[in-house]
Amino acid sequence: DTSNRTIDVAKNVMSVNGTAVEIPCHIDRLSKLFGKPRKFVGANGGNVNYTWDDIGLYCYTRGNGVVHCIGIKVNKGDMELKYDPKTLFSGTLTINGMPWEQTMFEGVDMEGFFRKREFDGLSLVSEYVDFEKADSEGCAGAYSGVEISVC
Repeated sequence: DTSNRTIDVAKNVMSVNGTAVEIPCHIDRLSKLFGKPRKFVGANGGNVNYTWDDIGLYCYTRGNGVVHCIGIKVNKGDMELKYDPKTLFSGTLTINGMPWEQTMFEGVDMEGFFRKREFDGLSLVSEYVDFEKADSEGCAGAYSGVEISVC
């Protein structure tokens, strides 16, 4: 049951149900934790994206298998990518112990499509799902999820 999964991101560590995963890490570390992902090789053959469909996670790697960005998909957004997870993340997601949507609300608007926040050495980016909700204190449901990478 993935609804019992908790993820907290702080500094360069993603804690999954208490298990720490550093960002960046090697794809083998995530595969060991989450199981075998779907794999998408980029056009140039060097970059590879991986998706864990059953838990709503995906990541970007470079040719050497080092994961430099982890995405957590919580709501369906306007942009659909071939590596989007088939299932949305249904657990609890926090950033430094705070609700992730509130953390993103405190970020900077990026031309009405994305919201970006640099926090604790991390770059956090969220796609808008509902722009009006993003401009209010009640920002639940405003973003599709968050992509996390080291600044």
